Amino acid sequence: MNIGFLDRRISFYAPSNSINSYGEKTGNDTLYATVWAAMDHKSASSKMDQEQESSINNLVWRVRSSTTTRAITPKYTIRYGSDSYEILAIQEVGRNSELHFVSRRIVSE
Repeated sequence: MNIGFLDRRISFYAPSNSINSYGEKTGNDTLYATVWAAMDHKSASSKMDQEQESSINNLVWRVRSSTTTRAITPKYTIRYGSDSYEILAIQEVGRNSELHFVSRRIVSE
């Protein structure tokens, strides 16, 4: 892996474990790690839902594999700038060389 391509700083946030008396998740997610990453490519597709077309953009983040990044699960979220991304899949490339995080942008309403 050419580390010169890792030109974006992303943060991984672990899910909050706090639950109130009603069983609802409370609090914000906690910062787990901040790493250098490459925005590898976007894959776009579209689907029809009730006669409306919507597009789905998946984004792949490429990071160096380490004990910290290998502990990340799809329950974590990625933040880059002011955008948040949910992790759809994690792909190991090579033998402990790099990880690809396939993600989708979380749209706040």
